[in-house]
Amino acid sequence: MDEVLTEAEEHPKTLHVLLHGLWLGQDLDWGAERLLALNSRPALATGTDPIVLFRVAGALRRLARYDEGVSAVDRAIDCLPPGDISVHADLVRERFLICAARDLHQHQSHTRTSNGVPS
Repeated sequence: MDEVLTEAEEHPKTLHVLLHGLWLGQDLDWGAERLLALNSRPALATGTDPIVLFRVAGALRRLARYDEGVSAVDRAIDCLPPGDISVHADLVRERFLICAARDLHQHQSHTRTSNGVPS
C-alpha cells in the first residue's frame, strides 16, 4: 500500500480505492488508523465528500471513538446531494451501528462497574 501511495501522490481515484480497501479490511492490522491517516491527505481532506466521511465514521467506530463517528456521519448526510437515497441509507445504517456499539460499550462498562470490577 505504501508503494501505491507514493506513486499515487494526490490522485483522488487511487486514494479512494485505497480508502475503500481499508474500509473493507475490517480485520487489517492498523486498518482503521491507516484509513484515518489516508483521510488527512489533501485530496481527501476536504470534509465535504460524503463517501470519505462515511468511511471515516466506520474507522472511528472500530476505534471506539463513537461521538466523533456520529459527527462524521452527520456531516456526510449534510453533504449529500438531494435525492441520493442509496447513500443516505448506508449512512443511516452506519449511524445506527455507531450508536449501537456505543450503547453496548456503555452497558458493558456499567455492568463491570456495578459488579465491583473497574472498567
